[in-house]
Amino acid sequence: MPHSRAVVFDLFETLVTEFDPHWRPVASPASQLGVPDVIFNDVWRSRKADRMTATVDFREILREACRAADLVIDQRVDKIIESLHVQRLAAKAKPFLAVDRRVLAMLARLRTEGFKLGVLSNCAVEEVAAWPDSPLASWFDDVVFSYQVGFAKPDPRIYGRVCDGLGVTADRVTFVGDGGSDELAGARRAGMTPYRARWFLDQWPQQYRDHQVERQRGFPALLSPDELLERLD
Repeated sequence: MPHSRAVVFDLFETLVTEFDPHWRPVASPASQLGVPDVIFNDVWRSRKADRMTATVDFREILREACRAADLVIDQRVDKIIESLHVQRLAAKAKPFLAVDRRVLAMLARLRTEGFKLGVLSNCAVEEVAAWPDSPLASWFDDVVFSYQVGFAKPDPRIYGRVCDGLGVTADRVTFVGDGGSDELAGARRAGMTPYRARWFLDQWPQQYRDHQVERQRGFPALLSPDELLERLD
C-alpha cells in the first residue's frame, strides 16, 4: 500500500482499554439513587446522542432520571449524585493511568518514522476528563472528541475534521479502531484505509466479544500494535 502520511486512532479499546480482569461489580447508579433500572436505562439511552455530541454534565443525566422516576431531588439525593459523579470520573480516568507499553512503543516508532498522529473518539465529556494527564496526550498532532465538535462516528464530517486538523487528505490516512460505532466502515467511506485493532478486544471474555464479530468482517485485523508497524513498512 502507499506509505501513509498519517495514522488516526480510535481511543477506547484501541489506545486504552476499560477491561479490568480484577473488576468487581459495584452498586449501579440506579440502585444508589433508588431509581428503577428500567427508568434509568431509558433516560441513559435517550441521551446517548446528546452525551456524545454536546457538553452534557453526567450529573444532569442523573437528575433527569430522578425526575423521570418522580424522585424528589433533596439534599440527600444531591449528595448521592455528587458521589456518583466522582465515582464515574475515577472509573473513566483509570484506563489513562496505566497505558500499555506496547501502545506507547508503537506511537514512538510511528513518530520516528514521520507519521502524523491523530485521535478520533466518540465520547462524553466526563469520559475523557483525564486525557490531558495521560502519557498518550503528548504524542498526537490532533485530537477530535465528538462531544466537542458536535458530531460522532460514523458521520463523515468527523473524519473530515481530523484530516483537516492533521493537514492530510483522507486517502493518505490509515484508521485504526476496534470497530465500535460503525467506525471502520465510516473510515472507509471517508476514503481512509481502516484496520481493526484486536489487541485489547481479544482479552475480553467471549460473551462481550461476540457482538463485535459481524461489524468487523471485511476489515484486516491487527492482533498487536507491532502488526500495524509491519503493515505500514
